[in-house]
Amino acid sequence: MPTPINISASRGASILGLSKWSTPTETWLQIMESREPGFCEKNNFLLPVFEDSAVLRWGKAFESAIIELAELKSETGFNIADRECFYEKGFLTCHIDGRYDGDNIGNYNILHEGKTTNAYYFRDNFGEPGTDRVPVEYQIQCQHQMICTGAEKVILSVLVFPKRVDEFEADGLEITGPDGHNYKIINDDLSINVYPLEWARPLSEMGYFHQYEIPANPLLQSLMISSYTEFWNNHVIGKTPPPPQSYDDIRAIIREPVGTIIATEEIERLQSEYKNIKSEISGTGSLAKRAEQIKVQLLDYMNKSDKVIDDDSGDRFILRDRAGKKIGQYSKNKNGVLGFR
Repeated sequence: MPTPINISASRGASILGLSKWSTPTETWLQIMESREPGFCEKNNFLLPVFEDSAVLRWGKAFESAIIELAELKSETGFNIADRECFYEKGFLTCHIDGRYDGDNIGNYNILHEGKTTNAYYFRDNFGEPGTDRVPVEYQIQCQHQMICTGAEKVILSVLVFPKRVDEFEADGLEITGPDGHNYKIINDDLSINVYPLEWARPLSEMGYFHQYEIPANPLLQSLMISSYTEFWNNHVIGKTPPPPQSYDDIRAIIREPVGTIIATEEIERLQSEYKNIKSEISGTGSLAKRAEQIKVQLLDYMNKSDKVIDDDSGDRFILRDRAGKKIGQYSKNKNGVLGFR
């Protein structure tokens, strides 16, 4: 599947600031690089690279198995067709896992979306099967697909593994393939060599397969389109990054800090709060999270402010209070790693 260049369904929650896995800035960088190869290098931005993971490997390998389980469980009696079809609506795009094939004139307008997860995540993040109580990322993805396709509903099928897939791999299980269209789960020491469906069926019989019905929500879709449009016009067409949400966002868009910045009264207050918190905390917790939030605010201010380059700030950001006293800096250490202090 080619890398999308516009706002795809899998990017929706991130752009809306609702994803646990990526930020609007990370997604913006991906979109800009896809639309203009070399954009990040030209603008000295750090392109986020999402490496292969056990979750991605097992999820991809079980796609077909989940569809077969969904067809067996389907109360409609219909099969799932149009697998991996691509849809485009303006700057919105999506690939669907499939669509229930409907009657002879195609009136059954329901999409299928398949997911894998583990029992721990399922217990804490999903509601009663048959409802639409699913993690917000999946709700947004399904609504996005319905915006692009005009579908009335998405049936979200979830295959739950008893434990995390990285634990399976630590136990020696390996996903291989696809061999043609088939993946396999293997472990030579344990003489395991099976197709995903041979795992999925017993799991389903044991109660590890669930389905959720996500109806089209016109109000939510309207709000999504409004936010998408703002993001597209201001940041993609405007070629300016969205407000940073994390320190990683800052380090991705500020690669070569240069200049001295004068703080406002509010920025001085934030810097003072940051130093007080840093002297009290160690590790994680609410204070650490607050310190991270302040650091992002301070660096975002420094990046967007007018700067004066002097002897001290030729290779760093220097933050000074209104009296001229240095109160912070953002620079590279001897190993080339950017840091704020």
